[in-house]
Amino acid sequence: MKRVLVIHYSQTGQLTEVLRSLCAPLLHAGHTVNHLVVEPATPFAFPWSRMRFFGAFPEAVNGDPVELKPFAEPPGDYDLVILGYTIWFLNPSIPINSFLKHPAAATILKDKPVLTVIGARNMWVHAQQKVRGLVTQLGGRVVGNILAEDRSPNMVSLVTIIRWMFYGRKDPFLVFPAAGIRAEDIAGMSRFGPVVAEHLTHGTIDQVNPALLALGSARIKPSLLVLEKRALVLFGKYRSYILAKVARDPASRERRVSVFSVVLPIGAFILSPITALATVLMSLVKGKELAQEIDELLRY
Repeated sequence: MKRVLVIHYSQTGQLTEVLRSLCAPLLHAGHTVNHLVVEPATPFAFPWSRMRFFGAFPEAVNGDPVELKPFAEPPGDYDLVILGYTIWFLNPSIPINSFLKHPAAATILKDKPVLTVIGARNMWVHAQQKVRGLVTQLGGRVVGNILAEDRSPNMVSLVTIIRWMFYGRKDPFLVFPAAGIRAEDIAGMSRFGPVVAEHLTHGTIDQVNPALLALGSARIKPSLLVLEKRALVLFGKYRSYILAKVARDPASRERRVSVFSVVLPIGAFILSPITALATVLMSLVKGKELAQEIDELLRY
């Protein structure tokens, strides 16, 4: 039987549930599954405070690592590494980014097939490209990706995620559904397990992605891809604004984070419907071009 190493960081526990569902069939098939849980030396408290949440923006966008708690490098060799991560401000979470820039990461991932598993609200393409590049730099190879996402419409999930992140409440309220990835979708992650287990058994894990895609492992909406690209440009500008005067006035960062923490949510609620319409129109105009780009992004 084969050996699998699962590496992940989950602030809320939701990604842990996703990975547990995915890995259950692997265990049932007789494969060994070990875990390496990434933990920051200074924990990111949950629920977030407003300033703490938006204060993490510059480092998340720029990919700046933080110190991690010491972890033992897993003993022995592995036939597959499953790397689970969530999205922070359109980028891989700071803890997972920090792991991928840790000196031990190269030892663990070198020459290993890596299956990424993402827990996201909706936009994740940039983060995956970033993770893919880092894994490649470390000598690993990403062989496929499985996405677990919030199925609610963009503006609905924006409301529910803010309530969850800041108040710790993910239960349904008023006309809004529960926040995050739905329970049935988490349970549904188990459908990918037998496919992964079979490819592991037959030594064909590098060819697993087409079979996963056939089961719906990932999808990219053209309108959200366009929106994500536009948001990334704005995020770069927001980061520059927050850090613009830090060198000569360190206190300016907190003041600017406070302004940003108001501007971003308001801008999202006011501009998102307009931007969404524009991106839908653009996706219609550039339909073939976007379809080709999406096809390439989903290949491994």
